[in-house]
Amino acid sequence: MYDDIKPFSPVKLPIESSEYVNHDTLPLILEANRHMGEYKGFLSTIINPLLLISPIISQEAVLSSKLEGTHATLEDVMNYEAGNKVEIERDEMHEIINYRKSLFYALDKIGRINDDDQHKLPLTGRVIKEMHEILLDNVRGSKKRRGEYKIHQNFIGSKAAISYVPVSPESTEEYMKNLEEYIHMDDFDLIIQSAIIHAQFEMIHPFEDGNGRIGRLLIPLFLYYREMIPYPTFYMSMYFEKDRSLYLEKLNNISKNNDWEGWIKYYLIGVIEQLKYSTKIARSIYSFYEHMKNDVMPKLKSAKSMQLLDFMFEHPMFNAKQADENIDLNIRTIYNLLSRLEELGYLSSTDQKRNKTYYCPQLLQIIDDGL
Repeated sequence: MYDDIKPFSPVKLPIESSEYVNHDTLPLILEANRHMGEYKGFLSTIINPLLLISPIISQEAVLSSKLEGTHATLEDVMNYEAGNKVEIERDEMHEIINYRKSLFYALDKIGRINDDDQHKLPLTGRVIKEMHEILLDNVRGSKKRRGEYKIHQNFIGSKAAISYVPVSPESTEEYMKNLEEYIHMDDFDLIIQSAIIHAQFEMIHPFEDGNGRIGRLLIPLFLYYREMIPYPTFYMSMYFEKDRSLYLEKLNNISKNNDWEGWIKYYLIGVIEQLKYSTKIARSIYSFYEHMKNDVMPKLKSAKSMQLLDFMFEHPMFNAKQADENIDLNIRTIYNLLSRLEELGYLSSTDQKRNKTYYCPQLLQIIDDGL
């Protein structure tokens, strides 16, 4: 199948990325860094930003998986996690859940570039393999060398129309070590460096399956590792998924025409767009959280009301049993608190008598408006 198409051999990193700073890209670089600074500053003021932007993380998992052919929506995921039946294949739902698990695993394992914690790991090929092992756990592709680099040549496209043949299996380890070295290099701009890392990983395509999702996860993890953001909470899948053909075209133009400049410009436009989105929705959720904390939860007159509030924001849809498992109160008290929030207009519930689902309409509206 590959006899007439040679595997592509990308230029080893680093490339001369400063060559792509010109009158077209410089304004984008400055704007992207300004928005990244604003986003970092906002996240740094929040005690637990991962809690507040849980919907953004879930949406990233949905969209990144959608690029690989899944059909689930964010509402499907919320319903599934609340114990409700959804018309989505089990494998598809677990792929999305595994994507989040992979991200949180890496967050737990890796330190930051100047971290002195000896129990933390650098962002290396080892961590990337472990993320891949989690990503393909018990889903489609789980038999395709989960957590290990490929030993057979892979390709992009169909067997009848191969559009790209990635790095050969024999050269994969060499290229991944070069990528790992570049992750720890000081290039002239971290955002452009993240663009190069993502593209190079996709051109290497080191695994038999799951390369797109791992490659997209490397973007926030790299920016977190290099201390550009305080948490890995910036994602590009929404931008890539908006016009998937354009995304693939820009990547393909690197291998076909060495068009790094076109890729970098496209990527910077996406960074600016996604930073505006992330900052807007995170600020809206935070503002609503502060309103709930200061104006609503005190009316419950419960010492555990903040536990309930945090749980509600982390799980926009839930049932009472799930609340019971996460809040240090007896189930009767939890039901009373949920009923009180319904009376105040900050919770709604489904009509079923058993396994009733609760949700906060105002929070879901913020998410819907943002998404």
